[in-house]
Amino acid sequence: MRFRFLHCADVHLGRHRHGNVERYGDYFTALGAVVEHAVRERVHAVLIAGDLFDEQRPSAETLLRAMSTLRPLREAGITAFAIEGNHDRRTRGERFGALDLLDAEGYLVLLRPEYGDDGLLLPDWAPAQGGAVYRAASDVAIVGLGFLAHSIDEQLAAAAAQLPSGRAVIVLAHVMVLRGESELEYGCVREEQLEVLRDRVQYLALGHRHTRRGMDEEAEGWVFNPGSLEFVNPLDYHLPPELRGFLDVTIGDDEPPAEAGKLRRHEDVFVHARHVPTEKRPAHTVRVTLDGCSTPDAVIEQVLHVAAEQLPIDNDAPQPIIIVRLTGSPALSRSRIPRAAIAERLREQLGALHVEVLDRDLEQEVSTELLLIDERDLEHVTDRARAIAAELLRGAGMAHGREAELAAALLDVKAALGGSGRSDSQAQFGRMRDMLRPFVEYDEEDAP
Repeated sequence: MRFRFLHCADVHLGRHRHGNVERYGDYFTALGAVVEHAVRERVHAVLIAGDLFDEQRPSAETLLRAMSTLRPLREAGITAFAIEGNHDRRTRGERFGALDLLDAEGYLVLLRPEYGDDGLLLPDWAPAQGGAVYRAASDVAIVGLGFLAHSIDEQLAAAAAQLPSGRAVIVLAHVMVLRGESELEYGCVREEQLEVLRDRVQYLALGHRHTRRGMDEEAEGWVFNPGSLEFVNPLDYHLPPELRGFLDVTIGDDEPPAEAGKLRRHEDVFVHARHVPTEKRPAHTVRVTLDGCSTPDAVIEQVLHVAAEQLPIDNDAPQPIIIVRLTGSPALSRSRIPRAAIAERLREQLGALHVEVLDRDLEQEVSTELLLIDERDLEHVTDRARAIAAELLRGAGMAHGREAELAAALLDVKAALGGSGRSDSQAQFGRMRDMLRPFVEYDEEDAP
């Protein structure tokens, strides 16, 4: 017995995160690399462990390009097997989704379990009927569990009891395996929860997690995730690009030749996996500290200075994606961070395809001790209120160096509003405007 397949996941065809035609095409290019490798190496199958599409209802253009990208597999007689991920599941109440269409047109085989009164069921796959178990060869069975979101222990136990016999049982599941977590997020499972499958499965093909797993020593080499083919979200960009790609896997009786990769022996069956990184659009993360920057122009200059020092310039490479992570304590409010201007300048100077500016790391610490009022000190509640307001303003980066003054002005405005019914409103609002005007962070000509 010898069965060779490629394992990929989290392709996210149709992703339009950056609203850019070129970036939209990158995801099809990445899948095309998998297809090209499969045809060149004459593998038996390609496994797609969820999220082939980025959304449940992909556009007509995305569907057509997906068919065009997968067509060489069909022409070469190589079967692609797919399961639904959390992104491309059928919408609730619908019988068919985008993956069903590709199945009906012969571009892939969709493996989907059924759910009855007794829980999860794994029927054999049949044309025009579907199913969860596909007999790829006399000794090879491919099983699709789909996206595991709720009641995962029960679903895994039910699957283990129904797995087919065979010397090579390959299971596809779209779920993220975590280690040492006390609480699990949606679509995640602990490593020990998979133990129910260990004795029945030679290769567990996972998706959902966008970074590689299984090429080191985790789970003794029977649980694998190749990572996404391309960068998908901002969290992906700060990890090495080589952690994403696809796996070239051989299951057989004979030990494969010694080469880079992961080798496991399950009784008398060898499993050999080699990770193949995909070519990706360059993506760079720049961390910029804004301590002391008090104007939008100062922020822009600081970002450009750090970017010029840290980012490589390669005129022959595709236009890069640049993620700017702002840190530190600037002397201006978040609302004055010139995100659009930063992106425009970086596109001009570095030829970036897309620039994303993230400010969640800016310091906004507030002293919680100020919120505690000692009941013996009630005569100073007004002073405490001013201190709390000043601390909140400091955390928001507003009125740098003058937080106490603005806090006092705001409390005076609050008091004035409380008594506004006893005086002319226009005159009252005029006085409020004059009180707050010194703290408006705009150029004089732009001030209201």
